[in-house]
Amino acid sequence: MAIMARAANLRGYRELIDELGGDGAALLRRFGITPEAIADDDALVPAESLSRALKVAMDFLDRNYPDPERSMTTRVRSAIDRAFLESHADIDTVARMITVHERTLQRALAAEGTTFTAVLDEARRDAAHRLLCQTDLPMSRITTLIGLREQSALTRAARRWYGQTPQQLRSAARSPESRRTPTGFGPEPATGR
Repeated sequence: MAIMARAANLRGYRELIDELGGDGAALLRRFGITPEAIADDDALVPAESLSRALKVAMDFLDRNYPDPERSMTTRVRSAIDRAFLESHADIDTVARMITVHERTLQRALAAEGTTFTAVLDEARRDAAHRLLCQTDLPMSRITTLIGLREQSALTRAARRWYGQTPQQLRSAARSPESRRTPTGFGPEPATGR
């Protein structure tokens, strides 16, 4: 059974794409959203089509109209987070996602006082913490999702980041004491960086 959404939700995407110089209605038709639904705000469209159209629009905006206030570090971090979900988060993939050359990306990060490896490590740390503490995913799946090759690499990284093994971190997050902490996220990262 398909989940449906109101076509009125398309109005903003259609207007945005039209304003950027495209044909918003034509783009929406590519996602299986009929001309009738585009014209009738009360029509129902498959939510999956709406979701795909939104992803394309957001990717287009991220690539072509980056917020001038966003640093390269922020752009890279956002791309890494998306790459965890879609593919492998290496520098080549991330550079393609934000449409810059690898060397340009490295120079911009260096000018901001960081490296791709440091941003990737921070993204992995945050994703691992979230997945360990808020899901029941197996350790092997978490290892794969954050782009590590072996579960032992996850264990070494968790010890470096948090001073605990992944299982200890998960157990601590589920203990009654952790539910009483102000943040509810368990221990703070180890400060050995």
